[in-house]
Amino acid sequence: MAEMRTLAASLRDRDMTPRAMRRAGWVPGVLYGYGYAARSLQFEERSLQQVVQAVGTTRLIDLSIEGQRENETVLVREIQRDTVTGHLLHIDLYRTIADQEITSTVPLITQGEAPAVELGGVVNQLLDQLDIQCLPKDLPDAIAVDLGRLDSMDAAVLVSDLIIPEGVTVLSDMDAPVARIVIPRAAIEEEVEEEAGLFEEGVEAGMAEEASEESAADQEAEG
Repeated sequence: MAEMRTLAASLRDRDMTPRAMRRAGWVPGVLYGYGYAARSLQFEERSLQQVVQAVGTTRLIDLSIEGQRENETVLVREIQRDTVTGHLLHIDLYRTIADQEITSTVPLITQGEAPAVELGGVVNQLLDQLDIQCLPKDLPDAIAVDLGRLDSMDAAVLVSDLIIPEGVTVLSDMDAPVARIVIPRAAIEEEVEEEAGLFEEGVEAGMAEEASEESAADQEAEG
């Protein structure tokens, strides 16, 4: 697990409306968790944007709350953005407990080269993240997908083929394909055209042979 990023927060100013808060450079949010009373917080927009961009929704954050002695370890659960400007409008954070398992998603990162590419195949990645369950300390930054397993034109990497870190339980379908080799559309069209051409040649040859046989039969009848 990579080093956690730190994020600062303060208790939300109830005298300010969300619009006024955003104009002043703050983003409203909420912190909640199992057996924990939800708390309304506010975050400095620029620092929040930097942390969210770095960790996404798959890495833990070390949250310091003004007036609270101990920091909280949290995950981003939901982010609301302005559909036009992309500015952060609201964020939901989930408070984790060291000895309590959490559910999360982790990205799937491809590694290596697929030997089947040299045969004319193309790698098609079908899954880019995995649903997992684990203790906060065991939360991986990512899980690798070994493309070296794709060594033939019908090869595929399934979820069950992935190397899962110790302490992590996969919640996704173990039989789901993560990546597979596909034949490029152009190659398929070329093969179809080639087969069609061979078929037409065969038909023409057959018609020519039939016509030749009919001509020979006519000549024999006349003789």
